[in-house]
Amino acid sequence: AIIALIATFMFRLKLLKFEMGTDVMNNLQKKIQDGAKAFLKTEYYYLTFFVIFIFAILVIVFSVSTNSSINATAGIRIGACFVAGAILSASAGYYGMIVATDANVRTTQAADKQGLDAALQVAFTGGAAMGFVVVGLGLLGLAGFYLIMGVGYEENNSVCLIIYPQLSSNSHAG
Repeated sequence: AIIALIATFMFRLKLLKFEMGTDVMNNLQKKIQDGAKAFLKTEYYYLTFFVIFIFAILVIVFSVSTNSSINATAGIRIGACFVAGAILSASAGYYGMIVATDANVRTTQAADKQGLDAALQVAFTGGAAMGFVVVGLGLLGLAGFYLIMGVGYEENNSVCLIIYPQLSSNSHAG
């Protein structure tokens, strides 16, 4: 996850080194980016209500479960993981939109001034930055959720044994 996020940062820096384009192109890019930001702001506003609703359902369902293998705190942890996943997903989407609109104007400039090869290099750099942020945030969230969900369960839980090997009565770890 960390390597993917570092790669995202490096690709973003590389993308920023390419020329932006003419004033007309930059004004058009700014308008497109502003429109995309307004769309995402509205979309995320309405998705917030959906996320809160699903969070409440998850907390209720997993807090009142009669299954003895479910920890008493599972409801809040599952709900929190859902909310955190939604936030990570929204962050990746927002970052991807910023990079995409920025890469588009730079790709157009490269195609106009330097040709197809330069334009493809810019386009792939922007695509790589967007792709790696999705992978990096996804893996970061998955690793964190895996750890959070394993803590507090019986000692044979594999997550607890990885983090706290002394919990295992059979542990030969020193």
